[in-house]
Amino acid sequence: MSKPSPPFLFGEKPLIVFLAFLNAFVPLSIDLYLPALPGMARLFTSSDSTAKLTLSLFMLTFALSMLIWGPLSDKYGRKSILRIGILLYIAASLFCALAQSMEQLITGRILEAIGCGAVQSVSMAIVKDIFREGRIMENVLVWIQSITILCPLIAPVLGAFLLQYLPWRGLFYVLAGGALIGLAFSFALRETLENALDTSPFRSLSRIGFVLKNKGFRLLLIVFSIIVMPFMAYLSSSAFIYQNLFGLSSMQYSYFFAANAVFAMLGPLAYVRLFRRLPNPLFLNINFGVISCAGLLILFLGHLNPWLFALLFIPITFMGSANRPLSAMLMMNQLDSDNGSVVALMSCTALLFGSFSMLICSMEWTSLVHAVGLIGTIGGGTSLALWIYISKNKIFREPGRE
Repeated sequence: MSKPSPPFLFGEKPLIVFLAFLNAFVPLSIDLYLPALPGMARLFTSSDSTAKLTLSLFMLTFALSMLIWGPLSDKYGRKSILRIGILLYIAASLFCALAQSMEQLITGRILEAIGCGAVQSVSMAIVKDIFREGRIMENVLVWIQSITILCPLIAPVLGAFLLQYLPWRGLFYVLAGGALIGLAFSFALRETLENALDTSPFRSLSRIGFVLKNKGFRLLLIVFSIIVMPFMAYLSSSAFIYQNLFGLSSMQYSYFFAANAVFAMLGPLAYVRLFRRLPNPLFLNINFGVISCAGLLILFLGHLNPWLFALLFIPITFMGSANRPLSAMLMMNQLDSDNGSVVALMSCTALLFGSFSMLICSMEWTSLVHAVGLIGTIGGGTSLALWIYISKNKIFREPGRE
């Protein structure tokens, strides 16, 4: 028998880098243009709340689109859906670059989000297709997420730097160029779906319901979606907090954002080196508790100065990223099939909760710092209470750790 062809023409390590790059489409699509957001609002004479719709509606559309792309990739394969998504993303980025009003920009962002949904759902499904489960998949998830988290570290600084030489429209041309690179490398990927769904496209979408019938997956999905809310609140509000409340420039803001992102990058690595030695229930109890306490401190002290706000948010960022490898592995191992639908629901539900926190921050607050702190306090506390209930009653399947 002939040896099966490798999943990626350039080898396994470049494959992990490529999958990380695909996972980075969303953070790159957000963080690169964050420093320009207040200025874009002024250019189009729009309110800050309207400008933030380019974030919240992007997240909402991205989340919902994955509920379609995930099951379709289980039927038609990963490669075709991936290429369709990248092509749509390129076209939408060019549309954003040419927008003449905030309404047109929001429309372009919605189309960008749909393309991102295809890319994200396929990239994580490929991880499960190839690496299956256990310690190998966990390690791959750690490295993918660590590489992916570099984007929030680099993107705002790069965006602020580019804004010194380019108009904000140029940032969308940069995004389109990055997607074009992803499209080129997609031709080095072989099809990883082994058993396609033998059903109609509409019936394949019903697999979402099948996956949700798994109680362990369903409850874990809720817990790990709620805990995403504090960081998403920060994501939508940080530019306005640092620039409008504390009076910093876009470049100064990018440094604060990048410094926070360093701890996001360290989180998954700390999980491998330190936290993985702890029993899962204990680690997540500590994780959620720290996030809730940090949110409470932000609520009462975060408005005093930018340095204190940044310092108090670090535990939320660090713990939020540290639980990602374990949360992904726990959820992905509750089912042995329907990888596309599983991944779609994981990302979709987390982003729906995150979009809700963004919409909360779009309301009229006396201080956005209070909104971020309140969401951190309630989000961490609620996740902790639900996790204690789930782990105590053993309502999920523990993954193998071979």
